Amino acid sequence: MAAAQDGTPVVIEQPPASDFSTNITNPLFPLSLTGPKLLVGQETDPDTGETYDKRLESRLLSHTLVLDGVTVATWEERAYEDGELVEVALDYFAQDSAGNVWYFGEHVDNYEDGVVVNNDGQWFSGEGDNKAGVIMPAHPQVGETYQQENAPGVAEDMIDILSVTDSVTTPAGTYTNCVKTRDYTPLEPGLEEFKWHCPGVGLARETGPGFEIVLQSVGNSASPATVAQVPTAPASTETAGVTAPNTGAGSSPESGVEAWILATVLVVVVVGTVGLGVAIRERTRR
Repeated sequence: MAAAQDGTPVVIEQPPASDFSTNITNPLFPLSLTGPKLLVGQETDPDTGETYDKRLESRLLSHTLVLDGVTVATWEERAYEDGELVEVALDYFAQDSAGNVWYFGEHVDNYEDGVVVNNDGQWFSGEGDNKAGVIMPAHPQVGETYQQENAPGVAEDMIDILSVTDSVTTPAGTYTNCVKTRDYTPLEPGLEEFKWHCPGVGLARETGPGFEIVLQSVGNSASPATVAQVPTAPASTETAGVTAPNTGAGSSPESGVEAWILATVLVVVVVGTVGLGVAIRERTRR
């Protein structure tokens, strides 16, 4: 690894697939060690001055995926504004043997009025020129810069490490030795956000233009949701070694489950009707 403290991203050579694990235990990004998380706060519209509630629910799913030859864990995030679902993202992570957590892409469903309207911001490592980035290094140092997303023209998020000793107080508790980062992207010059990742819980606070969210609650241990709770993936799309779910615009995360239940009910009704007809004919013959 080559250190960089001049705004140039630290270069960490991506290890071979065999070096990765879906067991994410980095203390600052402990997806496999925590249960469902809830961050809440408010945002003020700069144009109207209107303030609305923000809510971010996240959890580890049992569903894994292979991206660019690497088996990755799936972390689901659901974002709400004033109680209305606005985005469901499935983020894909894996941890190398050194403890660095790598970001392999995300499946994004953006919602309006309960319907998926687009998948803006979606990317997968191994598709085209896209490559995995380091979402959280094993040993972050003040002054370092990391490229978290490597999807040219789509997702190019970067972070600067500003502190490794911050304290953060939230409704969920007070945390020390937190890492504070400045988050930005060359795709949106001038836009900056700040995040605090704390040992044992991960993201505990996030601020940006007109908004702040803080950790409200976090589970004591991971309880991965079952695959049935993952947005439905009809036929997989295979591109450059990528196998990615594709729910399609206009669908909802629960649509696949609802369709399965409906189909099951219809089968039961049909079978019951046929059975009743047979029984009636047998009684008539007797």
